[in-house]
Amino acid sequence: MGDKLKRSNIAKLIYFSRSTDIFTNLALEDWLYTNRNFTNQPMLMLWRNKPCVVIGRHQNPWLESNFAMLPQMGAELARRNSGGGTVYHDMGNLNLTFFTSRDSYSRRRNLELLSRALSTHFNLAPEITKREDLCINGLKISGTASKLGRTNAYHHCTLLVNANTAHISLALKNLLGPHVKTNASVSVRSPIMNLNEERPGITVEEVMSAVISEWSSEVAVVDSIDDDHFPGVSQTRQKFLSEEWRFGRTPKFTLYRSVFQQLNIRAFLAVEKGKVANVGMEGDSVQFSVEKNNLEGLEGLMEVFIGKPFSKELLDEFEMVVAGLKNSSQCLTMITNT
Repeated sequence: MGDKLKRSNIAKLIYFSRSTDIFTNLALEDWLYTNRNFTNQPMLMLWRNKPCVVIGRHQNPWLESNFAMLPQMGAELARRNSGGGTVYHDMGNLNLTFFTSRDSYSRRRNLELLSRALSTHFNLAPEITKREDLCINGLKISGTASKLGRTNAYHHCTLLVNANTAHISLALKNLLGPHVKTNASVSVRSPIMNLNEERPGITVEEVMSAVISEWSSEVAVVDSIDDDHFPGVSQTRQKFLSEEWRFGRTPKFTLYRSVFQQLNIRAFLAVEKGKVANVGMEGDSVQFSVEKNNLEGLEGLMEVFIGKPFSKELLDEFEMVVAGLKNSSQCLTMITNT
């Protein structure tokens, strides 16, 4: 509620966002990070989202998510401002953002607080791994990412309480396959579990109360995330929602498909800033030059992709052209060898 928030002189503060829109919550998180001074008042933001897949700042959405299925699942795709791997959110997942000054930044201290809350209130025994994930019996219950600026920093993490694990598996499926060359950060998949598998019936609200108790702070409920209370936040939300941010910021990548395996001939499609920048064929065999001369007509079919945004529809069209190239290459090879 911005200026309407209940204020106190305590050293620490908790904001609880009532919004369940991923883009709104990312905008609020970014606004707080950019506009507040946490030197003398660290802050914890608690938030939940409707189904969505959230990739890291330097990741490839087409490699990290089942982008063809997300609309059917009613799930959004978002890119956050921090690094790290891809996560799935729904209302069974609690998100926590710990804001501090850069000098006071400590992932481990924050994870110790979560571990203490789960131990004290639910008799659970989480372990903090070397990768600074939170696990129970070797299964991950919380993933972590962070952003460090010149003066401020934040560490945000998920906490799986009763999330839909079937949807997590489906939403994070890679549709492009292994034959992709990219410098994008790639997620490290780990076995996961919900807290309700250890403590049946546990709710997100109960976990939230336990965390609040450990943080020992008054809660400020944020009902209105708008420009009246957080000036400029709507523009920040539009940035996170934009195609340019979600897809155009993807590190360049090249997708390969085998055309004729015996000659190691491959068709490729290169994507930069979310659009097809180049297409063609390449191969190691000396016979490739013979084949390429005869395939120029079919190879030219791929040139129509240049300049178009990469999408599921474009991928399907590319696969169809590759299938045509395969058939033509095999026939031409048989002719060449007779």
